[in-house]
Amino acid sequence: MPPVIEISGLRKTYQRLLRQPHHALDGLDMEVAAGQVHGFLGPNGSGKTTTLRALLGLIGTDAGTMRIFGEEVPRRLPRVIARIGAVVESPQFFKHFSGRLTLQILAESTGIPATRVDEVLEQVGLRDQAKQSIKGYSLGMRQRLAVAQALLKRPELLVLDEPANGLDPAGIHHMRALLQWLAHDQGTTVLVSSHLLSEVQQLCDSMTIVSRGRRITAGKVADIIAGHSSAHLSVRFADPGLIRDAAAALTDAADGVSVTTEPERLVVTGAPEAAWVTKTLADAGLYLSELTAETKNLESVFLELTGTAPRDGRAVQVGQPAPDAPTTPAETDGQTGDEDR
Repeated sequence: MPPVIEISGLRKTYQRLLRQPHHALDGLDMEVAAGQVHGFLGPNGSGKTTTLRALLGLIGTDAGTMRIFGEEVPRRLPRVIARIGAVVESPQFFKHFSGRLTLQILAESTGIPATRVDEVLEQVGLRDQAKQSIKGYSLGMRQRLAVAQALLKRPELLVLDEPANGLDPAGIHHMRALLQWLAHDQGTTVLVSSHLLSEVQQLCDSMTIVSRGRRITAGKVADIIAGHSSAHLSVRFADPGLIRDAAAALTDAADGVSVTTEPERLVVTGAPEAAWVTKTLADAGLYLSELTAETKNLESVFLELTGTAPRDGRAVQVGQPAPDAPTTPAETDGQTGDEDR
C-alpha cells in the first residue's frame, strides 16, 4: 500500500529584513504509512508547522514535491481535502457560541448529518460541556473542540499540531486512546506533531524527527530508540572519592569499555555485563554501593539526535530551538496551559 503522505526535497525560505534568510525547510523528506499514528518531532524552528501548513495548502513552498493519497498537493488538493481533517496551530472559535452550536453550524454547512455532532462530542469527551459558551472553555477544552471539528467528516487522514496542548493527564490519556482507536480500529491515518516526547513514545507507531528543516531519522518508534540506545550502567560508591580510581580500573581492564565520571557516579558503557563491573572493581579493592542498568528513552534519543542535549552547563529545553537555530513567526507554537482553571 502506498504511503498516505509523501514529501520529497521540500524547501521553504523566509526572507527577513536586514537579516540572513531563514531556511525553514531545507530539503525535507517524509513518508507516513496508512493506518498508523505517526509522530512528527523536532525543536522549535525545525520546520514542523511550516510542513503541516504547506501540506494543507496554507503556504507556498520554493521546491520539492508533496503527495497526499497519491495526489500532488497543493495543485490537486481539492481532490483530497474532503478526506482530511486538521488542527494546525491554535484553534479559533466564536467565543459566544456553545461547543455544540459551533459543530452544528459546521456540519450543516458541509452537509454532514446532525447526528454526527453528538458522536464527535462524545469521542473527545465534551458531551457534558457541549451547551457551555466557548468563552468559558479552558485551553484543553478548546483543543478537544478543535479535534471534534476535525473529526466531523470522518477523515481518512487526521493532521494534528500539538493535540495534547492544555490537556491534563486524564485528558492526555483520553486523547491517546482516541487517536490509537482511530488508527488501529478505524483505519484512519494520524499525523501528530508534539513536544511531549514521553507521550509520543506511548502513542505513535512510527515517527519522523527533523532539525533545521531536514529529516534526521524516521521509522518505527521502537526501532529508532533501540537503534540509538546503548544500555549503560550507573555505578555509585559510598565514598565518592573512589570514583576516579574506579574509572581507571574499569578502563584498564578491557578494551571497548567507556567510562564517564560525574560528581556522584560513574557511567559505564560497553561492559560485557554488570557482574563484570562488580568483579573488576572488587579485584581492585573498590566496592560499589549501587549498580543500576539504564537504557535511553525517546527523550534522550531526541536530545542526542537534534543536538539539544545539555552541554556546557546549560540545558536546552525540548520545546526551545537548538543554539543558532533561528525561529520564525511561522514556527511559533501556541500557548500551553492547564485544562482545569
